Amino acid sequence: MQDQSEPDNPPAYEPPFYQVGTEKFIELTLVTFGLFGFYWAYRHWAAIARHEGGIQPLGRTLLSVVYQFNLYQRIAARAKLEDENPRWDPARLYAIFLIFTLVPVWLLVTQHPWGILLNLMTLLPNLLVNQSINRVHERHLQFYEQNTEMSGIDWAMIVAGLIGWLTILILALASDFF
Repeated sequence: MQDQSEPDNPPAYEPPFYQVGTEKFIELTLVTFGLFGFYWAYRHWAAIARHEGGIQPLGRTLLSVVYQFNLYQRIAARAKLEDENPRWDPARLYAIFLIFTLVPVWLLVTQHPWGILLNLMTLLPNLLVNQSINRVHERHLQFYEQNTEMSGIDWAMIVAGLIGWLTILILALASDFF
């Protein structure tokens, strides 16, 4: 009887986290006014739920103010496991994320329009985390699997986002909007 395992064909690498290229991450976050950050977090929680089970990705995304620290900790731990020591500390990044999440909410509650734009600053801590994920994944994923190219939906978001940014610019120039 022959051995059924095939040593020449190792099992496919199942990424532990959501893979998205750095430039694509920045572009989509900026044109969606930061909403891509929620999608990014959701996809990470969905990947973790696939591996571990018992996690509600949507709930953790909607309560990102509470769960983002745990996400950062998990990603930092995996990076260290893969000998990719992150150049960031989960607690410090979470503090920055918390500030750039809660201050915009306070600004919007006080009817200050800059709150929407300040929320874009959550891109900074998430970008550092995303770069660590990419370094871990690039050891295992082929280039075409690294999610660096824009899809049709991505291009639609870019066009819609640019229209939104242009509208804000026109309103700002035409009135006392800001």
